[in-house]
Amino acid sequence: MRRHPTMAIISSRHRFVACWCFVLPSVLVSNALLQTIPRGCTSRRSHGMQSSALNSFFFNDTDTQSPPHQTNNANANGNVDLFKTLELKDEALMQAQTAVSSLESALESAVSNLENMQQQLQVQVIQMEQELEGTKLELSSTKSELEQTQVELQNTQADLIQSQEQTNQLELALAQSQEAAKKVDELEAYVNSLKEEGDTAIPPPIEKKEPSPWQILSSSQKVIPVLNEWIAIQGTNEGEVQISGKVNNHPVIPNGDAIVTSPLTNPNKAAEKKIVTTFSGSKYRLGTPMTMPSRETASQKITSPKKGQQLVRARSSITIPDLTGNTLGNGRYLLAGEATSSINGRSYIQTAYRASPLGKPMGEPLAIKFSPNKEAMKREFANYQKVSAGMKRGSFIRRVEFMPNAGNEMSDKSALVMQRGVADVKAFMPKVGGRLEGELLVDCALTALKCVEALHAVRLVWNDLKTENFVVIEDTKGGVSFRAIDLESCMPVKNPPVDYTPEACPPEFAKSFLDGDAETFSLEYSYDVWSYGMFLYEITTGRGFFDGYSAEKITKSLLTFNADVDTIEDPDLADLISQCLSRNPKDRPSIARIGRHPFFADVSSGKNPFDFLFGI
Repeated sequence: MRRHPTMAIISSRHRFVACWCFVLPSVLVSNALLQTIPRGCTSRRSHGMQSSALNSFFFNDTDTQSPPHQTNNANANGNVDLFKTLELKDEALMQAQTAVSSLESALESAVSNLENMQQQLQVQVIQMEQELEGTKLELSSTKSELEQTQVELQNTQADLIQSQEQTNQLELALAQSQEAAKKVDELEAYVNSLKEEGDTAIPPPIEKKEPSPWQILSSSQKVIPVLNEWIAIQGTNEGEVQISGKVNNHPVIPNGDAIVTSPLTNPNKAAEKKIVTTFSGSKYRLGTPMTMPSRETASQKITSPKKGQQLVRARSSITIPDLTGNTLGNGRYLLAGEATSSINGRSYIQTAYRASPLGKPMGEPLAIKFSPNKEAMKREFANYQKVSAGMKRGSFIRRVEFMPNAGNEMSDKSALVMQRGVADVKAFMPKVGGRLEGELLVDCALTALKCVEALHAVRLVWNDLKTENFVVIEDTKGGVSFRAIDLESCMPVKNPPVDYTPEACPPEFAKSFLDGDAETFSLEYSYDVWSYGMFLYEITTGRGFFDGYSAEKITKSLLTFNADVDTIEDPDLADLISQCLSRNPKDRPSIARIGRHPFFADVSSGKNPFDFLFGI
């Protein structure tokens, strides 16, 4: 059956409309996207066919006058071309979208990689800067250590050169001494032979030699050094014996200086008027040995160079102890004897010597106080420094060195190196008859007064003034003086005390202590005035008010204590002690008033009006 052309066209149009219902949105989108595609990407023919097909589809019934078979063929060909064009466009669009997506992905990946690389570079830069800073610090530290090492090497080199020069001088002096000793032996042998033969012939003259231009020592120095007040001490190594004493006629050491020799080659020769030889080759003639009177030995009287009065001179029975082989301060000091505990048990005191570059003792014996309570040791040294910087200096022990860390030997302790006294006043009095008398009494009382005055001038309260805290110093001529020690307990006025000594505390503190209010007690200068009165009574009578009492009994007794000074013969001294020991703190005299008391009248009358500037 042959289809009517009109029906075919209608049927074809229905199918075409149905297809365009699905295709038209894609075409419209494609046309919008194709605006960005270059013009050469679509053929002119396709564009014309597309336009014709669309016009035919939408306008055929009214505008197109082509025959039906031509219209049908045109529509069929236009549809085919349109679909091909749309497929090509869709394919191109999909490829373009895929390319764009690939480019976006690649761009995002590149940006992410660049950000990661930037972060890694920043981290590396920071690490390199830190490493560079660390390297700079290490180089700076190394430079400082090298400079310090260079200075130490220079000092060591200078010390070695000086030691070599001294060694050369000592060797020359030794050779000269040996030659002189040989001549002396020859003379002694010749004299002995004359005595034996009864011959009175004149001995042959000693050959005189012209002095060499290279000779360092004059002929008057061709003698063996003499050691007086000597004592044999144990050396560093077991079995070694050294001599400690005051030297005279030494080629390089001033007369009167205390030295410690090297170990002796023959310790059995250590006797008075004998010549001993050390392992270093030095020779010494031993003069008068050190004599240590016992407690029963009577005191000797000597004349004071000041006023012609009688002074008591007696050396303590404490001998210079032997070296222990231990050191302190990383080897700077050699310890000797046993460490003695303080009364409160918080610190220790031991004899020590400076160590030479060869590790041998040199110089005078010293005293080292060491304690694990570093805060207390630091406070004591600060108090010494504070009072030394004041207008009134007082008479305190000479400090050599303060070590906040006592060295590798005692890293947990602090140490204070000081001048070593013969004994403290309490131990010294039994050697001089049991008490102090005359000018020695006045000197000790005045020394204590000046020390308290110096502390009060810098607003410190001692609150530990007692006979154990004053040591006896003996000079080269045998005279004695007194020095104050132990400022560990000193605290600023109006502050509470850190500890207390029952024998030195006043009644008001004893009451506060027994009431449990010691930590809130306010220190006043009158505290030290009471302690000074107790101190005067003890050095005058040779005993304290509370000798033999326990700390608890002393503290309780102070609540009702009244000082009895009837046994004191000097009325001025008795009056001064009685005033200082007034129970009411306000009734006690000030330090300045004590200095003007009649007991010190003879002393103060000879003072210069400007002595107060120097703490005199």
